[in-house]
Amino acid sequence: MEMHQISFAKVCVLSNDLAEITVDCGADINLNMVNELHQLLLSLFCDSFSLLINKSNSYSTQLDALIHFGTLPAIDKIAIFAPNKLAKMSADFSATIPSSAVLTIEVFTERDDALEWLIEEKNSPICE
Repeated sequence: MEMHQISFAKVCVLSNDLAEITVDCGADINLNMVNELHQLLLSLFCDSFSLLINKSNSYSTQLDALIHFGTLPAIDKIAIFAPNKLAKMSADFSATIPSSAVLTIEVFTERDDALEWLIEEKNSPICE
């Protein structure tokens, strides 16, 4: 498993099209940080990829950064692991941001369920 540390988070490559992001406790994510994360993700993956956002740490995200996060076209699906009530409320709000509306985002209270969903979604046939 390949691990990368950026200024505010750890990014763990779980497969050739899946990464887990765990933001450092107390971070206040701004637009520059989102750009840093986007650059790393684009350097790690050749094609589209999915993300597991691990919200086990408490952190905040500025609104412009939250809006910009969902604009990276290479992002396929996002599963958010929100292990507590506050993290779940935050994740549910984030999923309603207009730039996120075009993404497939699901929120889970168990990490294993989030991973399982991402893997099942990747393996499910495309309906036309």
